[in-house]
Amino acid sequence: MRIYPFVSLFAASLIALLPTHAMAQQLPSENDQQASVSVRDRDREEYRPLGVHLGGFDLNGAIDFGIASTDNLFAAESGTPAEVDDMIYTVAPNARLTSNWSRHMVQVGGGAEWRMHEDFSNEDSDDWYLRAAGRVDVGDSTAINGSARASHETTPRTDPDSPLIGEPVEYDRNTLSAGVTHRFSRMRVSLDAVQDEYDYNNTQNFRDNEETGLRGRLEAELSPRIGLLLRAETDERDYDNTPNLNSEGQSILAGVTLNTDLMRGEIAVGQFERDYDDPTVGTFDGVAIAGSLEWYVTQLTTLTFTARQDADDQISVTAGLPFISTEYGARIDHELRRNIILTAAARFGERDYDAVDRSDEVRAYEVGADYLLNRRVALRARYNYDESQSDGALAGRDYEANRFSLGLSLRL
Repeated sequence: MRIYPFVSLFAASLIALLPTHAMAQQLPSENDQQASVSVRDRDREEYRPLGVHLGGFDLNGAIDFGIASTDNLFAAESGTPAEVDDMIYTVAPNARLTSNWSRHMVQVGGGAEWRMHEDFSNEDSDDWYLRAAGRVDVGDSTAINGSARASHETTPRTDPDSPLIGEPVEYDRNTLSAGVTHRFSRMRVSLDAVQDEYDYNNTQNFRDNEETGLRGRLEAELSPRIGLLLRAETDERDYDNTPNLNSEGQSILAGVTLNTDLMRGEIAVGQFERDYDDPTVGTFDGVAIAGSLEWYVTQLTTLTFTARQDADDQISVTAGLPFISTEYGARIDHELRRNIILTAAARFGERDYDAVDRSDEVRAYEVGADYLLNRRVALRARYNYDESQSDGALAGRDYEANRFSLGLSLRL
C-alpha cells in the first residue's frame, strides 16, 4: 500500500504530459555545426531548462521519478532460490546553484535518491550527496580550484564486491581536492592534491580507508587538432582496521589528445605499480591504460569508446584482496529527432586477483531512449543486462540480471 500513491502519481504524470504529436526531425543548427560536439552534449536551446536567475547566480534543479523491474534482485546464481524478482521505485531530487560571473566561479549543490522495493523492503536505501566547488582566476593564464564533497552511497547488488546475503553495503565518502592550472602559449600544466575517505557499515568496516594523492598533467599543443599528453600520479592508502593492506601507488602515462571535426578525446598508455605492506600480497605492476574518445560519425550519431587498466582503488569485499582491473566499453548515441535520443552501450571488464586463484569477468549491456517533451519534462526508458563469471579456487558467484526501467524528470 505504501507505494500505490507513488505509482498513481507517476502514471498520471505520464498520461498528462504526453504530447499530441511528435516534433519534426531537425538537423543541428548552424551554431551547433560550428564546433564538434557529441549528441549528448549538444545544446538544444528549445529544450534547455531555463532554471532561475538569482542576481549573480543561476539555480537549476530537477526531481526524477523511476520505476524498474529486475528478475534477479540479489544478483544470485542462476537457478537458485535466491534468484528473485522485484519492483523498485525511486525518487531523486537534485539542485545546483552556480555563479554566472565573467571571472571566478562558485558552485554548490546536492541531491538524494530514495529507493523503495515492493517485496523486499530490507533492500530500501537512502543515498545523498552535498558538493561545493570554486575557482579563482589569477590573471588570464592561471586558475586555482578546489572542491569538497560528502555523500552516503549504497553498493548495487550487481557489483561483484557486493555480498549475496545480509543488508546492502552502505558507506560514507568524503572527498577534498585543491589544484592549480597554468597555461603557456601552447602548453597547459595542472597539479591537483586529493584526499578521499571511505567509511563502511559495520560488516564491511575492514574496508575503511583514507587515500591521499597528488596528480600532475601536462598537455603540449602540437597543432589546434592534436597534442601530446603526460600524466603522473602518486598516492598513499591507509586502512583503519586492516593495516597490512596499506599501500603506495605510482603511475605514469603518455599519450595524445585529439580535437578534430571527427574525433575528440585522449588516450594514454604507461606503467603502474602498487606496493602493499602485506608480504603475501607484495607488488602489483603492469601496463596502465586510460582513454576516452568520441567519434562524430555524423552530425546525428556519436560513438564513444573508453578504456582503463590499473590496480583497483578499493580491496574486494568477497576476497579481501586487491586486484588489477581492466575495463573497456563502447556507446552509441543517435539523435532520431531533435528531442529523441536513442542509445546503446556495452562494457566489458576483468578482475585479476594475482595473490589468489581467482579471476572475474563482467559484461554489461544497455539500450534505451530519452524523450525531451519540453524545457521542463523529459522521459527515459532503459533495458540493462548484467552478467558476471568467476573462475578459480576462490571463485565468486556467476549471475545474470535483466532490468527494465522507466523514468520521468521534472526540471526547473
